[in-house]
Amino acid sequence: MKVLTVCQPWATLIVAGIKDVENRSWRTDYRGCLGIHAGSHVDHDALDAYGHLLDDDLPLEALIGSVTLVDCVKDSSRWSSPGPWHWILTDPEKLARPRPMPGQVGLWQA
Repeated sequence: MKVLTVCQPWATLIVAGIKDVENRSWRTDYRGCLGIHAGSHVDHDALDAYGHLLDDDLPLEALIGSVTLVDCVKDSSRWSSPGPWHWILTDPEKLARPRPMPGQVGLWQA
């Protein structure tokens, strides 16, 4: 499975079905199932802004779920930032238990 490492709380917001876009500086031609890996860092500003939407602990350094990557566009949703590529995500599924593992940069194979 292809996997993308995302910092928290963004990773949990994605697998919870709240955030449907991942902003990246690079585009990808890959489409299909994409594992979401929670990295080792927490974006504390995002946690302050969106933590109220989450009801679980934020696992770090673990595979926490999957989505389907359906497109890579610009200006797509309220979660998109101006400038970066917006990876459009559907069909979020959260794993019952996080699978601890180190992350990697870019798309990687788990």
